[in-house]
Amino acid sequence: MDGRTGTVPAGAAPGLAGTDGGGPGGLRPVTGGARPAPVRGAGGGGGRLPGKGAWPLFSGLGPVAALRTAPGLARAFTAMVLSGWGMASMTETAALIVSEFASNVVRAAEGPGGSSVYDEEGRMPVLWLRLMADSAVLGIEVWDSLPPQSGIPVLRDADPAAESGRGLAIVDALSVDWGWEPVPARRIKRTWAVVAIS
Repeated sequence: MDGRTGTVPAGAAPGLAGTDGGGPGGLRPVTGGARPAPVRGAGGGGGRLPGKGAWPLFSGLGPVAALRTAPGLARAFTAMVLSGWGMASMTETAALIVSEFASNVVRAAEGPGGSSVYDEEGRMPVLWLRLMADSAVLGIEVWDSLPPQSGIPVLRDADPAAESGRGLAIVDALSVDWGWEPVPARRIKRTWAVVAIS
């Protein structure tokens, strides 16, 4: 990257050339019961999803192997991109969301003892990060190649003494809307959040 920004169409989804994502950059509310938490704001007045077409700002990272280094790389990429877009004030919020989504992928991609799990064709799971923005909202997407049986994002009430389990509650609190969905006919899942630009 050379530090310059411009208007770039979001294009097809990672690894899905020619696929219509159903909205700008493929970011849209999930329907059909796949959403782990109640839909907030979609179509209602709280959370505005930009109309179809290109997002004025778009940047992507990946594929990245779903290793323990991936969340840190995704956070650093997020900070660099938002700084380049003149949105450094959004870095902490966006980095928390990106870190949670990427960390969930990494945890699901690990077997007993923290070893990497490979698919039946010997491939390591990978993830992609997509950042999109217009003048009102920042869209964050993390795509992954994990099979559905590896788990889906579920919002839960963590025990106060628990050392983990609060990540999606933080995402829920920081975002206007968020959710996940499988990509039809593909072994890919998309987890997304929309954050109001402050």
